[in-house]
Amino acid sequence: MNMDDHIPAADFHIQASPQAAAVPKLVLKHGEAFLVADRRGDFPAHFEGELGFYRAGTRHLRWLEVRLNGESPLLLGADTAPDNDQILVTLTNADVHAPAASGGGVIVPRNTIYLDRRLTLYDPHLLESITVTNFHVAPWEVLVEVMFTADFRDVFEVRGTQRAERGQLLAEERESGRVRLRYLGRDGIERVTTLTFDPPPALIASSRAVYRLALGPGETFRFDVTATAESADAETTMPAPRLGEVVTRLRAGSARLATRAARVVSDHESFNALVARSLVDLNMLLTETPQGRLPYAGVPWYVAPFGRDSLITAYQLLPYDTEVAAGTLRFLARWQSRVDDAFLDAAPGKILHEYRRGEMANCREIPFIPYYGSVDATPLFVMLLGEYVRWTGDVALARELWPAVQAALAWMGAPGRSHRYLTYTRRSHLGLGNQGWKDSEDAVMHADGTLAPAPIALCEVQGYAYAAYRAAADLAGLLGDEAMAARAAADAEALRADFERDFWMEHEQSYALAIDADGRPCEVIGSNPGHCLWTGIVDERRAALVAKRLLADDMFSGWGIRTLSARERRYNPMSYHNGSVWPHDNAVAAAGFRRYRLLEHAITVTSALFDASHWFEHARVPELFCGFARHPDHGPVAYPVACAPQAWAAGSTLQLLTALIGVEADAVHGRITFQSPVLPPWLRFVEIHDLRVGRSTLDVAISRGRDGASVELISRRGDVELIVRR
Repeated sequence: MNMDDHIPAADFHIQASPQAAAVPKLVLKHGEAFLVADRRGDFPAHFEGELGFYRAGTRHLRWLEVRLNGESPLLLGADTAPDNDQILVTLTNADVHAPAASGGGVIVPRNTIYLDRRLTLYDPHLLESITVTNFHVAPWEVLVEVMFTADFRDVFEVRGTQRAERGQLLAEERESGRVRLRYLGRDGIERVTTLTFDPPPALIASSRAVYRLALGPGETFRFDVTATAESADAETTMPAPRLGEVVTRLRAGSARLATRAARVVSDHESFNALVARSLVDLNMLLTETPQGRLPYAGVPWYVAPFGRDSLITAYQLLPYDTEVAAGTLRFLARWQSRVDDAFLDAAPGKILHEYRRGEMANCREIPFIPYYGSVDATPLFVMLLGEYVRWTGDVALARELWPAVQAALAWMGAPGRSHRYLTYTRRSHLGLGNQGWKDSEDAVMHADGTLAPAPIALCEVQGYAYAAYRAAADLAGLLGDEAMAARAAADAEALRADFERDFWMEHEQSYALAIDADGRPCEVIGSNPGHCLWTGIVDERRAALVAKRLLADDMFSGWGIRTLSARERRYNPMSYHNGSVWPHDNAVAAAGFRRYRLLEHAITVTSALFDASHWFEHARVPELFCGFARHPDHGPVAYPVACAPQAWAAGSTLQLLTALIGVEADAVHGRITFQSPVLPPWLRFVEIHDLRVGRSTLDVAISRGRDGASVELISRRGDVELIVRR
């Protein structure tokens, strides 16, 4: 047994505060910066949780709060703009009373002083404008205060990780209209938050800027606040543009991206809204890198590159925006491990799991610098490249990344693996104990509840490996390496035969969750076999049995497929991975149902998640929600620290649509095929415009009929052949 197996795995679970769980939040992200605010647009000092302004893994503002006449204003309305480019908040005053010595009566009634707050991000700047208007019939002196502090905590500290030591808060620096909040980290790097007030306030004191405004009836005053996050190890920060200019730039960028992506429209307004929300959330989570655009995983906890999350999100987007896959593949190839490093759980050929910046990463208090403790990112990398080439015909990128594919396959087939299975064992004392997508410490268990010992072979990971070998065979054939193509195809079929023999549970009519270090199957029913359907490793004769098991009452909550059966010992509908419902997990299962032509099953899952989406704020599909059974009197139960937005949750809407219409591409041979398309009863038609296959573009309409759906070609630019099969 590995020596590190005696050391408990590091605990990186996210602690939920009662306050955080109860407060609706507004979020923005741009580049490496993000913010989480309450509905007033504030980060209140008394709030214990994730509110704040962050950049590059550090919280640069802990407290940002506007007060009116010494009190918190009354909230009139708050929302995020449709393009996720700004937060809009409207506020007003409470009753203003005369001093008690003067009788204490109301001298300014509520709803007479109006505040319009607008906040936006332009990495590394948080920009805010506050406009104050007096709707009182008489002149009035208005006191507006902006409260602020910075704690410079690493995002892992905010999540709940305890640190033995912290760095040193340095003295504030103040000059006309400007405050610099400073911190010297244990990594020797000074981090600074500069607050600029324009025009300068009457007073700047410790944690407080004060404006005393004498406003006549109908008069207005506006001031701007800019918070700039800087650190000594980053590039020189450019001056912040004005808020209006920032919004114009952000919208121009969104418009450019929209012209490259397919457009989806249907007859159902709520479905259109869900698709639109998913796309703008994905756009916000996309981050420019030297290699291209990469989806960061989610706000607030996962604003960083994640191999598995980024790869699956890019896969979900492929029919609608192929450039995301290209950027993701190039980025992950750039950071593919070339060394063996136990602290990082790294080995040559592995694709990274998570890449963080910040003080704790620099001090090696966390291993994510980057960290490679993921058993599935590497085969998913090969899978994505294969599917990308099917949609684009981009053989040049396949050739460019072929060395990375060869290194990935070499790691997958490293000597010492039993039964050809892809397994994981934690080597880093700070690493993850479980290294599949369900990476909670208690997510892989036997039926009696005991945890499985490593090395562990997860069932879905064998599916990813199978699909990776199949993709590698196709890529090798395109590149003229026939020997490699034959070898990869043979590896796929050998793995499939072993998998069917060792993972199948006849008494459950499904596959075991995993096989542990002793060769003992984890005879537990979870959602993982849905991923096996997606990858095609499942024998045709068993696919319907697996699908039926996934939709049985103990697995299907009515809102979606649970991660773990309600009959299992460790089932908990409020857990992260042992009974909750994950939208991306369900979308993958629906894609698996589609692969085996189990179309009614795909409709069932799609309809359940569509119904669930109506209950969440902004109709935004969250990272996960609780697995309680559907009840006619209320919606799904939220998970308290779920990311929203979250990349592969947003992408699940698109993957579900792809599964329904059965669209497949073969750009190399100039074909696009719709295999037995269907639509659910609540959706009469869907149009997809600018659907790209290779160098061709199509507009198509899919209409529900009595038996399946029909596909009509609206227009075509290029010579791609459209095929519809029943």
